[in-house]
Amino acid sequence: MKYRTAQDLKILLLDEEEKFVNQIPREKVDVYSYLNENFDNTYLPDDTIYQFVFRHFFKLDNPSLTNEFEEKYFKLMEEQRDEERPNIVHITKNLYNIKNHKGNPTMQFPLAAAMLHAINPEFPSYDSDIAKAFDFSSTYHLSGFDKKMKRYIGQYQHTFNTYKELLDDEAIKPLIEHFNDKFPDHDQLPEVKKLEFIIGQLGNSMQ
Repeated sequence: MKYRTAQDLKILLLDEEEKFVNQIPREKVDVYSYLNENFDNTYLPDDTIYQFVFRHFFKLDNPSLTNEFEEKYFKLMEEQRDEERPNIVHITKNLYNIKNHKGNPTMQFPLAAAMLHAINPEFPSYDSDIAKAFDFSSTYHLSGFDKKMKRYIGQYQHTFNTYKELLDDEAIKPLIEHFNDKFPDHDQLPEVKKLEFIIGQLGNSMQ
């Protein structure tokens, strides 16, 4: 699969200089910061306010998902938080086995990535904006858990490696500095999350 590389994204980001940082909604950064700052100080299965904010931010409010899914999701996140290396395949498989309203298993890799990202922001999240930025191919036509998972894992590893390469590039540092200037009250966020906000905004502009 040919996805956009660090060099491809760098050209797109620097071509518009500060445009994508300027377009990031403050509410989005504020809400994420709330989740990031409060994660270590809450018991997820009982914290309905945290759950509400998380569902809104990571699009867990999917009509096809059941109340059972949401309950098990936050219990699983609580269980995974103490794991030294949470396993995204294990997380995705656990979520896959929870039937939707039609009684069918569903592939919820973006929500598995959101869980992993909440536990450790060094791991990327995965949503439609990120997928557009990288020009990721859909898994919709692939049949079965294993084929879909293989495609997603390849994309996820590509995202992780690309973020690392970009953060090591001196040319990207002015974008991160501009993020800090625009959101001085959130300059404590991990550098990788700042970069992800910027790349997500790039993807959003590709609608």
